[in-house]
Amino acid sequence: MPLPGSRDSSVVMKRVSQGSFLQRTVLKHNVIFNEGSKGEEAYILVDGKVEISGNVDGRKKVFAVLQPVSIFGEMALFLESHGRTATAIALEDSKVVVLNGDDLDGYIETAPPAIQAILNVMVTRLKHTTKKALRAPNVPMGIVRVLDLFETNGKTEILYDSAVRQLADIFVCAPATIEGYLQGLATQGHIIVDSSGASGPAASGRRVLRIQTPHLLQAVIAGGGKDKGGEG
Repeated sequence: MPLPGSRDSSVVMKRVSQGSFLQRTVLKHNVIFNEGSKGEEAYILVDGKVEISGNVDGRKKVFAVLQPVSIFGEMALFLESHGRTATAIALEDSKVVVLNGDDLDGYIETAPPAIQAILNVMVTRLKHTTKKALRAPNVPMGIVRVLDLFETNGKTEILYDSAVRQLADIFVCAPATIEGYLQGLATQGHIIVDSSGASGPAASGRRVLRIQTPHLLQAVIAGGGKDKGGEG
């Protein structure tokens, strides 16, 4: 059975024990699994290097570069949808041991009672943590909270371009997305983007974001969601 995104000739499988475990050899640049695909197997990297990445706001973001010995792809086993939350690609010729849900369940069932109890707790916590991690952050309200923090501490004027870059890094999205939300706040009169420059010689000629609304967070919440950076 070939790996998703790989050719039959690029993947070699063989028995690695008397049990049901398989070892796969994945050639450099081949995809082990794609984000969004259905997955019922986890992998243990025993040789090589694997990149784990995802699509974040239309851009590829590398989450980790794994080296032996590492386990990956296990989240899909604990999600009801069995959906892959990332893409795994071999950065060099690699060898992985394949584990499916039955392998994991069988190991837990045959483990000593104390170990079995610990594993069951760990699995339950992993399911809860994974579901929580997959909830998309409310970026517009996150921006409002950051600006409200500035306003609360008496800082109502910040450099616009720097703010856009920092917010894009914080919320892992494109600067254009941040600017879209800020434009929504400007339309509602909560902020002004001024190109005349901030006060002080160091800020001369730069665009400035000025917070106009006192207690910005409360004002946006009171707006019933209409003011959330352009989201209606």
